[in-house]
Amino acid sequence: MVAQLADGARQRHITLFTSPKTGDNTDEPVAIHPVPWLLSRAHAVELQAISLRLREAITAVLSNYLADPALQQVLPLDPDERAWLADVAPKGPPTPIPIFERLDTNLILERRDGLRRFKILEWNSVGVGCLHFLPMANQLVAEHVLPTLRPAVKGCPIELSADPRHLLMHMLRRHAQAIRRPCAVTAFVERREMPVGGSDEMLFVSQYLQQQGLPTVVADPRELEWRRDELMYKDIVVDLLYRDCSLSELISIERHGGDVTAMREAFRRNRVISALAGEFDHKSLCEVLSSPEFARYFTPAQRRMLRVRVPWTRLLRERKTTDLRGRLVDLPVFARRHRDRLVLKPNRSYGGQGVAIGSTLTQSAWDGVLKDALARPDTWVVQETVPLPRVTFLDGRGGSKTAPEFVIVGVMATADGVAFLGRSSPQGVVNISQGGRLVPILLTA
Repeated sequence: MVAQLADGARQRHITLFTSPKTGDNTDEPVAIHPVPWLLSRAHAVELQAISLRLREAITAVLSNYLADPALQQVLPLDPDERAWLADVAPKGPPTPIPIFERLDTNLILERRDGLRRFKILEWNSVGVGCLHFLPMANQLVAEHVLPTLRPAVKGCPIELSADPRHLLMHMLRRHAQAIRRPCAVTAFVERREMPVGGSDEMLFVSQYLQQQGLPTVVADPRELEWRRDELMYKDIVVDLLYRDCSLSELISIERHGGDVTAMREAFRRNRVISALAGEFDHKSLCEVLSSPEFARYFTPAQRRMLRVRVPWTRLLRERKTTDLRGRLVDLPVFARRHRDRLVLKPNRSYGGQGVAIGSTLTQSAWDGVLKDALARPDTWVVQETVPLPRVTFLDGRGGSKTAPEFVIVGVMATADGVAFLGRSSPQGVVNISQGGRLVPILLTA
């Protein structure tokens, strides 16, 4: 089965590029654990509801961003990003605000307490990764593992969880109708310079949605233009854009002479998923949701939920703030003294880059990371350590050896359903681009 999963990963393009996308690039299959996690349908429904309530709370607070200097300080944008926001949405984001996101969590399922310890580690709302990897891995497990697994769990029905590509397709069609573009022709927009560790997921997602009846293309942002008041890719009229590029990437293109005027206008007309509000997937968003300073923006029910689901987080600079118990403290001093309980993260990076887990470092190493972070104020966060489930898996290399690995579960929820992305690693920082493995998550009664 292990060999079949590895062969299937190559055949179905569950692969990462190991060198820049040139003529001589190579790709390597992502490892898939042969034994899936089983999640009850009841838990899946509950996780969907939690995710949608969190998005509702976030949307409510972000609608006040332009009017609240405190929000602007905790969710900082650089001058060029602020200029884009002022140009594209001077009166705030147009509605409805389309966001397709993944919540990375420490999903720990124990029958005695259900989802009691479930917390959100961070948000990803621009170019959500593994939209192709996840359903392909689940399908491979269904083909090569479930026939062996089912006889061992008689009376326990097992089925695939939702396909995130379908959730995205439904969102695209619904948003197209909301802005009176009923055809929903969608361009998947990404910079075509592929970095090491990248993949061609957008291409394969686009091709799959075409097979499902949704007209799609894949385009570089510089290939889009407006003609006769229509958004065009070559000779194709485009209704919506799904972007796999951040605002900072678009600004970088502009700085190097590229023309992304069409993207600006598409944002202005609310034709992009995720909308500009997706740029606020900063790690410091957890401060907005966990700090009493912003509690006025939330209903009593939302505040109760946020206290349980969002870890204490603060944007790092020289300042006083409340600690995990609500006491006023000097933040750098607090961070230095409580290494074992804290994590340092770059505020706006992704892929697990730069994350420092205090309990795994010596005090001198922690002090060094903290000093470097404080030298660049408002670019790092300090967050309470959230325990990750540690699970013993088959080693995945064809033998019967087992090895404990940390697991992070991504949750992608819309009104139409919820999909789950499991990833594992022997290291505390779990990411596919850093050698992590896919953990299929299937549903049961």
